[in-house]
Amino acid sequence: MTPSDALRYSPALNSIRSFYRLCDGLQTLALVDQNGFLVEIIEVEKWALPFSDTNLPVPSPARYHTHSAATLCGGHVCMILTPNGEMKIFANGLQVFRFLDGRWRLTDSERKYGLWAKAVGDVDLAERLFGAALNLAEDRRGGLLVVLDDPKTARKLVSRNDLLSPLPNQGEHPVAGTKDQLHYLLHQKRVLEVPSAVLETVARIDGGIVLDRESNLLAFGAILRHPDLADLHPENIEGGRTTAAISASRFGSVLKISEDGLISFFQNGKCIWDL
Repeated sequence: MTPSDALRYSPALNSIRSFYRLCDGLQTLALVDQNGFLVEIIEVEKWALPFSDTNLPVPSPARYHTHSAATLCGGHVCMILTPNGEMKIFANGLQVFRFLDGRWRLTDSERKYGLWAKAVGDVDLAERLFGAALNLAEDRRGGLLVVLDDPKTARKLVSRNDLLSPLPNQGEHPVAGTKDQLHYLLHQKRVLEVPSAVLETVARIDGGIVLDRESNLLAFGAILRHPDLADLHPENIEGGRTTAAISASRFGSVLKISEDGLISFFQNGKCIWDL
């Protein structure tokens, strides 16, 4: 019920300096009714609690999972300003708009996620990687996630020293002070069995994560081989990570995460979508 002395959400309300201390957009939100009156300050996690067992239409960044869940039912809309200075609008259990780089963008995340999941072919694996990419993007950390159609093509994309299996043996030893010495930690691991936090930490290492459709981890922190693509895709070459994504997408499905918060899906040497 709306209090009798409720204030209308307006520029005048925004001029009250202490108003901004009442809700941080992450844990607490301002609840506004359909007539535009400020009704209450709510804890978003508690608001979303009735829908905690309901699956979201698409994976959400962990930081904003409850914001998505809070809009699953009842026609609620959630709008926040993030610590990155980005505005997000959630409705029907997913993010529908974002304001970034001076313009509004329609996320169309349900369709885009569907294309990614179909390409990967395993719902659980697609969800795990998509969620990791969203979390990296929110943290403004770059990354490259490659799912190979055929694991045998890994040697065409990744150098032998970067491959996790087989481990160097038979008289060959990792070079001291290199990443090779840590390969045993992730040898014969499956991405679906690795905790999400560990996957995201590994994804932050310079280079790409390479795995197969069975979620077997083939390489991490790998510098991907690629030919000179400037003649084939002159409009797409923006930097090393984009070049690597285009090249790797000839062998499978690739998610590229940029430091500016943009996620791109590459397949067959082309960018399928940006999010």
